[in-house]
Amino acid sequence: MPKYMLDYIRLCRECSLDLRTIGNMLNIVIPTLQREAAKLRNAVTELAGAFPELERDVELLEAAIRAGIQRCTPRPHQQELFAA
Repeated sequence: MPKYMLDYIRLCRECSLDLRTIGNMLNIVIPTLQREAAKLRNAVTELAGAFPELERDVELLEAAIRAGIQRCTPRPHQQELFAA
């Protein structure tokens, strides 16, 4: 897996929930990674098990994207805190 994808996973896990960071993640980083994951998923599907390590990478990236979206989605109590 490319270093920038691993960096995303690490940064997402260590997120400070800063509004600028969340905005960048939702508007730039996550959509880019979703496109990359879709390309990788297509390659894995076409190669049908020829590269199991690539399939694991795709699964890890897809799980990280889902987790990132969940972390970056404001919850009602968070919105109240940001409004204060």
